[in-house]
Amino acid sequence: MPPSDPERPQPAGRRRVVVSDAGPLISLGRLDLLPLLGELFAEAQVPDIVMEECLARPDNLDAQRIRQAQTAGLLLVCHAPPTLLAGLQPGESAAITRALEIGAALLMDERAGRAHALTLGLTVTGTVGVLVRARRGGLIGPLAPLLAALRASGQRLSDALARQALFEVGEAAD
Repeated sequence: MPPSDPERPQPAGRRRVVVSDAGPLISLGRLDLLPLLGELFAEAQVPDIVMEECLARPDNLDAQRIRQAQTAGLLLVCHAPPTLLAGLQPGESAAITRALEIGAALLMDERAGRAHALTLGLTVTGTVGVLVRARRGGLIGPLAPLLAALRASGQRLSDALARQALFEVGEAAD
């Protein structure tokens, strides 16, 4: 893997900035694992339109945890110009545009957005990538229960992605 890959452990002084879309924040909020972003990245920026999406249902526990992470300075809200990229939602477009603007990695789960970002040369990871990296770094325990919890919360994870993630951290797939 190239040294700039966000999946690869990096010395604390060389951690990358990441710009996040809503999906990973909501998923990590549901798992109560948003603090991982502070452990794995130099900073986590969230375009204002993405933060609005995340907080649209303030009674949801994930939204409350995202708000707490923002208040604690873990998530830095930034302005992203209202650019709409073809075939993408406003939040996805804003996250990609901001990551390009500042040369950051992108945190996104949505397939079309990830594909678009990769064609632009961005380094992209998602919720599962964050969990794999955290597991490799000893920041979390077994991955399998977290993947099961994501699925139980409505997150769509392919069997192939789950098997690959478990393989990467040395856990046997069920």
